[in-house]
Amino acid sequence: MLAASRRPLVVLLAGDELTRSITTSCLEMSGYDVLGARTAGEVESLLLARPDEGRVDVLVTDADVRDTVDGLSLAGVARCLDPTVGVIYTVRSPRRLDGEALEPGALRLRTPYHGHQLVALITDLLASPANRREQTRAAA
Repeated sequence: MLAASRRPLVVLLAGDELTRSITTSCLEMSGYDVLGARTAGEVESLLLARPDEGRVDVLVTDADVRDTVDGLSLAGVARCLDPTVGVIYTVRSPRRLDGEALEPGALRLRTPYHGHQLVALITDLLASPANRREQTRAAA
């Protein structure tokens, strides 16, 4: 369960600046703290720099972003640092992810999406952190 005094933290990887800005605003209005980034490398740096600043609750990663670390691999990095972090992949074509090794318990959201759709997925992930932990243990 999240501490009452702390808002859930979402890290958002969105290559498109307009998408990142609109999504960040929507998430903040829905009660989340958001760290946004344009590249997977930026998110990786954020994740590595935060061990003493509190944990990341959910990573929303654009699977279409290609960087030194791509959007798909980024979820693996986040789960190595914290096996309970929730993962949501956003992607233009969900079929593209069918052959990929996705993180256990991760959700998918097709782009373009409405902010309320993303908020609903995040709410679902945060509502059952024990389930995420069990899925992670089973995959290990």
